[in-house]
Amino acid sequence: MIDRDVSQALMQSMLRHPLITLEQRSASQWLQLFRDVSAMRAGISGGLATSILDLPMALLALIVISIVAWPVLPVILVAMVSLGVLAWWWADELRSGRIEEVAKARALDRSTAEVCNARSTLKVLGYDTAAKQSWQAGYDHWLAESFCKNGELENARETSHVLLTFFSISVITVGAIAINAQWMSIGSLMAVNLLATKALAPIAQLASNWRSMARANEAAERLQATLQEPLEVQGQTVELPRPRGHFRLDQVSFQYPSGKSSLEQVSLEIGPGGIHAILGRNGAGKSTLAKLLAGLYKPTQGRIFVDEYDMAQFPRSDLYQWIGCLAQEVYWFSGPIVDCLRMVNPEADDKNIIAACHLAGAHSFISRLPNGYQTVLGEGGAGLSAGELRKLALAQLFLRNPSILILDEPSNDLDFESETALLKTLKQIALKHTVIVITHSSRVASLAQHIYHVRGDGSVEHGSPMQLLPHLFGVAQDIAPYQPGTARPASTSGHNHAQPQEVSSS
Repeated sequence: MIDRDVSQALMQSMLRHPLITLEQRSASQWLQLFRDVSAMRAGISGGLATSILDLPMALLALIVISIVAWPVLPVILVAMVSLGVLAWWWADELRSGRIEEVAKARALDRSTAEVCNARSTLKVLGYDTAAKQSWQAGYDHWLAESFCKNGELENARETSHVLLTFFSISVITVGAIAINAQWMSIGSLMAVNLLATKALAPIAQLASNWRSMARANEAAERLQATLQEPLEVQGQTVELPRPRGHFRLDQVSFQYPSGKSSLEQVSLEIGPGGIHAILGRNGAGKSTLAKLLAGLYKPTQGRIFVDEYDMAQFPRSDLYQWIGCLAQEVYWFSGPIVDCLRMVNPEADDKNIIAACHLAGAHSFISRLPNGYQTVLGEGGAGLSAGELRKLALAQLFLRNPSILILDEPSNDLDFESETALLKTLKQIALKHTVIVITHSSRVASLAQHIYHVRGDGSVEHGSPMQLLPHLFGVAQDIAPYQPGTARPASTSGHNHAQPQEVSSS
């Protein structure tokens, strides 16, 4: 039950951690935490636990020995002290080397996980030999450290066995002398041999079981530290109406735990309604801004409002219902396509799923599959192309029908025809929803009512497509602004552009 409860608490804690915390730990580190649950259980229910539970019996045996065979009592006491000192000394020796052993074991786990995840890439790019050599080096380091610690553990066990043998002989020798002096009987000597085993065995076992106890103690400390980390806001006593999709950033700054600043005192407004494009060079902070708008990141300074409400007060469950995000990379669990789609909305019926797939342009290729919507996806979506998986990710998003859609490179992996269909869909959705698009595509950006250029120095400039796109994409002609529900007028050339507005440090 303890194992089950701790595992459930760890899973719930992981899923409720802020995204910034999740990104700081690799998958292998999270997996190691779940292994720590097993290590803690093994320490509690293993041989060491039995030894500790037997200690009261050892005390009782010692009392009986003092009554029926007091001449050998000093020998038993010396044996107990010697074995206790040995157990303490070996515990300190093993504990001092555990840090390096655990570090190498975790490095090996991380390397193994990376090789397994990148197995296709290794095969395609042909550097599997280098990856194998790197993994082998890590494995050899861990194996050497593990053998060293196992050798120390065997030394502890052998030393305990030698001491037990020595003190057993000493008990018989002292008992024989006591019998010859008529201080005790032969029956008492036979009894004391059995009682001495009961008294000394638990302490002797401590020396050989300290390693599992040290592992369990370290696992418990890691689990406790993880379970005590701050989690996202949960629960909301007042049910608020569905937002219109108006964002307002008030002097927002964001800094990563590493100290890297991404945004500095940015103030701007987005929506409600329409299409809004976030542009900028690689690494400028576009995805960071999108994660702030989605509530996945919390500002280091300043506040973000959705409609008139501060986003900081809302639990993740509410933000999830209102704001739909399409990440650049979407991981797909194994299973039928229909089940994977329904994961985001368990109450969705087949009609809603098909409608969402039509909207995303996924229905046509799903219909051509031999098993249709029951086609089983492999690990990470194996069996479908990158473009097809992108359409499925869009279908998942549309199936939720959020008020606000934040799309990170939605046209990635799409062919020209599919991108054209996506643009048409976005124009349709923008009539009733706020659509925020991160893109490097001039076709997608030209649909937007407003452009937000993340400059990479902490500031954001914004303006219309006519103002910014010629500068950002080197377009010679003006780009007519898009108005929801209307056709785009033809492009013209030779006009002067208004200067874009800049949102920077105040």
